[in-house]
Amino acid sequence: MSISAIIPAYNRRSHLIRAVESVLAQTGHLDEVIVVDDGSTDGTAEAVRAQFGSSVKLFTQKNAGASAARNRGVREARSEWVAFLDSDDVWLPTKIERQLEALDMFGLEFGVCFTDNLHDGCPDMPSSRFKEVSFTPSAPFGVLDDPVRCTMTGTQPFQTSSLLAKRALIQELGGFDESMAIGEDTDLFFRLSFKTKFCYAAEPLVRMDRAPSRPVPLERRFAKWLTMPEVIGTEFEPIIREWLRRLYYSSVEAKLHDFRFAPALNRMSRLRALGDTYPSIARTLFSRKIHKAVRGPNSSPQSIGWEL
Repeated sequence: MSISAIIPAYNRRSHLIRAVESVLAQTGHLDEVIVVDDGSTDGTAEAVRAQFGSSVKLFTQKNAGASAARNRGVREARSEWVAFLDSDDVWLPTKIERQLEALDMFGLEFGVCFTDNLHDGCPDMPSSRFKEVSFTPSAPFGVLDDPVRCTMTGTQPFQTSSLLAKRALIQELGGFDESMAIGEDTDLFFRLSFKTKFCYAAEPLVRMDRAPSRPVPLERRFAKWLTMPEVIGTEFEPIIREWLRRLYYSSVEAKLHDFRFAPALNRMSRLRALGDTYPSIARTLFSRKIHKAVRGPNSSPQSIGWEL
């Protein structure tokens, strides 16, 4: 197996040096380390050249976002497999070695392998990704039974910096969606879930920066998933459609509350595209308002439930 490590970076020079060092310290074999400087203005490119020289392949581009930087890395990679690392995260030394062991154990049907991650920077979070989503493996290496359902419910036990995947699969899917500023990783995970099997090494082999970030724009994600051939006509379509419907109702309520009538009407038009009529929209809004008054604001049905 040939493996390329891909690290996108934007104005995180000191963090990036640490990330690259963690890649170069891997006990498992890597064929190349790729850094994509996404238009940094803090001397990132110069620092990489000075610190690592020819041991790192450096590509620079105008600022286009993390997805574009990752996709550039995939295009430039020459290996069969790619492993992503965000510039503020680090791999523990045996990360790649353990993933190679898992893939050797489970075979060619598995195009994705992941590990557990340790969480840094957010004391209110569980200490690792596996704990966060209540994923309890019974062996050091294993198979994820239903990656589609895990991703849909937001309980996928993997994140970008823990992923090792076949480059051809990512290219086939068009890579990360460059129009999505947030949530592009989950979007790719969902599409990958239909294309291959997932296995894992159960150790926490990545340290991730989990400082609080902005909420994920769910509307675009759900709308995109509803256009996927793998979703259309399946058990997943009505579930995702209902999530999108609830999201629109929450948006209408919020905009009406702020007397923003034009944006509220815009969201109502999207509800009509999902099959609701104006009378049914009015009834549902009234019902939600009554429910909130009776049960209290924190129990409103406007929040999206992730139960399947």
